[in-house]
Amino acid sequence: MKNKTLLSDFIEFFERNRFGAMTLMMTFQSCLGSIAAMYTFMTNNMVQLAIIATITMASNAAFIAQAPAKWCLYTFLLSVLTNFLLILLNNLI
Repeated sequence: MKNKTLLSDFIEFFERNRFGAMTLMMTFQSCLGSIAAMYTFMTNNMVQLAIIATITMASNAAFIAQAPAKWCLYTFLLSVLTNFLLILLNNLI
């Protein structure tokens, strides 16, 4: 009996539906990154803006370059988590 995790199921789903999932994931994380950038501009923190831009563009580059599924998903998750945390951080300030 093989133990399957949520992440391994997500990787399998991504491999089966790569181009459709890639389009949706890229759009979602780019929009989230732009929202995080807007809140960062409001606090005038250029270091956070550089972090947002770097991580979001790295994820986009992985999708466009058709990197391996795990690499795409890990950069996507890193981008979403980082942008979400920075949105929360900038809203609390």
